[in-house]
Amino acid sequence: APRGAPAAAAKDSVAPAVADATSSVGSGERLLQPDASLALDQQSVGKLLTVWMVYQACGSTKLVQMAPKILKLFEKLRLSWLSNAVVRRTFFAWFCAGEKEREIVHAMRRLKESGIGSILDFSAEADLPEDATTAGGDLAEAARAHANVKADAFAKEYFHGMHMASQVPHAFAALKITGLADPEVLYRLSMPHQPLRDAFLAADHDNDGRVDYTQFKDTVLPAMPGGARVASPSGMFSMVDANGDGQVDWVDIQMALGMDNPLARPLYLSDGGAYGALESDFEDYERMVARARAVVQQAAEKGVRVMIDAEHTYFQPMIDHVALVMQREFNTGGSSQTLVYNTYQMYRTDALQRMTDDYERGVREGWRFAAKMVRGAYMELERGRAASLGYASPINPTLEATHALYDRGAAQLLDRIATAQQKQINNTRTQHNGEKKAGPCAKSDGRAISPGLPD
Repeated sequence: APRGAPAAAAKDSVAPAVADATSSVGSGERLLQPDASLALDQQSVGKLLTVWMVYQACGSTKLVQMAPKILKLFEKLRLSWLSNAVVRRTFFAWFCAGEKEREIVHAMRRLKESGIGSILDFSAEADLPEDATTAGGDLAEAARAHANVKADAFAKEYFHGMHMASQVPHAFAALKITGLADPEVLYRLSMPHQPLRDAFLAADHDNDGRVDYTQFKDTVLPAMPGGARVASPSGMFSMVDANGDGQVDWVDIQMALGMDNPLARPLYLSDGGAYGALESDFEDYERMVARARAVVQQAAEKGVRVMIDAEHTYFQPMIDHVALVMQREFNTGGSSQTLVYNTYQMYRTDALQRMTDDYERGVREGWRFAAKMVRGAYMELERGRAASLGYASPINPTLEATHALYDRGAAQLLDRIATAQQKQINNTRTQHNGEKKAGPCAKSDGRAISPGLPD
């Protein structure tokens, strides 16, 4: 698809979540017995033949690998008009909803009539530039200004996306955080996460998931770029140790030492080397969060649920952070509908632990955790980068391992949904003296889950 073209993906719009888990499913039967014919019965024979050819082409490894070269050749021969016409009528027509609002909304409504939910996704993700430099002075400021102008423009596109998604009931809209900030800022702010996590695990000698003050001071704190500059390690530990029991776990550390805590930001600041953030990154962080907040607020006002996309591992700590900040702000209150979902790539070896930690954080901070699980899309890039830079690959070694982790994650979320709903049913029956009956429940591997029951 052309870069920047909005697209409504023909995906199952059910995201596992402890809140509003199956609200976009029409019934328990549809959840358990999806009918593929619903997606095809309104298609003409000609379109089905085109689709068959598209999928055959996508299944050819050689053709997929050659595609960029073929397109460049057409461009060199000044025949881009021809290649664009072919792509537009085949691959783009099937995988993307359109380029104009009328086309996109029509496609979403057509899917809705077939019982298929939509996730409106504006393709605005970004990556680190291959020729990234450490330019300073006026050149760096000009690049920073350009990045913020670009992010502001992307935010406006997301506003438009929320408007389009609101025209179709129960639609989702995706949000890519790399479109709302300079990727290099995200990268620098994400840098300390893995060293901090590794230091915590190293300090936890008895593997009970907690560390004391000495372990925190001697091992955990020095892992941060600004850890050596902390004037009062005991004061920092007291800030992390909210319940004052002399022990802190990983969730305590994430809650207290996040970028949303101004007292913790000096820990992220570089000492002049390549590790850590620049002073200007903190201002750009505030701008990024403000953009995300404005987009999600627009979604809230229009009744659109937002799925924050997962992206490259070297940005993901900050993407997760923004997602959690948005969940804490918007997944609260009296509304029965959960608004913000975070995405977990289950091809990552740490995916289940991260999802478990984020759920626990939601419990402690009092907001509704919501998740979309995917397998992942950057496998070759992530493995290649890990090999070239000499660190362990963050990707599961086999497809089977990814499937297993996905299944474990789904089982964990379904268990929590079932438990939460049963608790609510029990509370409702108590309040109404048994007159209130639970709605029809879908049996999911022995679990009783009601599609229509709010969290």
